[in-house]
Amino acid sequence: MKNKVIGGIIGVLGVVFASMGVINLTDSLPKSENKNYRKRSLERPLYITYHHTASKGQSLKQIAKGHLHRGFPEIGYCFAIGWDGIIYQLNDVNEISWHDSGNNTNSIGIVFVGNYHEKELPDAALQAAKRLQDSLSAYLNIVGVRYHRQTSPTACPGKYAIKKIQPLLR
Repeated sequence: MKNKVIGGIIGVLGVVFASMGVINLTDSLPKSENKNYRKRSLERPLYITYHHTASKGQSLKQIAKGHLHRGFPEIGYCFAIGWDGIIYQLNDVNEISWHDSGNNTNSIGIVFVGNYHEKELPDAALQAAKRLQDSLSAYLNIVGVRYHRQTSPTACPGKYAIKKIQPLLR
C-alpha cells in the first residue's frame, strides 16, 4: 500500500511539473553503475534546502560527473534552477540524494546553477524557486525551508542568493 501511495504522489508531481515546464533529466545524467540512492517515505516531514553550484559555466552533466568522481551514486540534488528560471528535475523526490551531510534523509535539495556568492540571483530564478517550492508544499509534508548554510559550515547558497531567498524561508 505504501508503495502505491508514493507512486501516486510521484505520478501527480510528474503531471504538475510537466505543466510547469520542468525539464526531467532523471534518466539523462550520468549515474554510478553500482550505487543507488536509498528511498524515503514521502509521508514523513521534509525540508527544502537551497544550494548553489558555485560554478562558472559548468553544465549539469559536468556537475553530475563531479559528484560521481566524489563517490556519489548520481548528482546530489533533486532539482536545479537555471539563471533563466528553467527548472530541471535531477532525481525523484523519494530518493535520498546527497546534498546536505547529516540532513539528506529529511531534505529535498534545490540548487541554483551559478555562483551566487559573486553575483546577484536573477529574479527569474527566484520566481521559479517560489513556484517549485509552492508545488512541492502542496503535495508533500514540507515543514521548513532553509539554505545549506543553516545546516553546514558553508557559504552556500551564496550571499546574494541568501539575500533574495530570505522571504521563501520558513
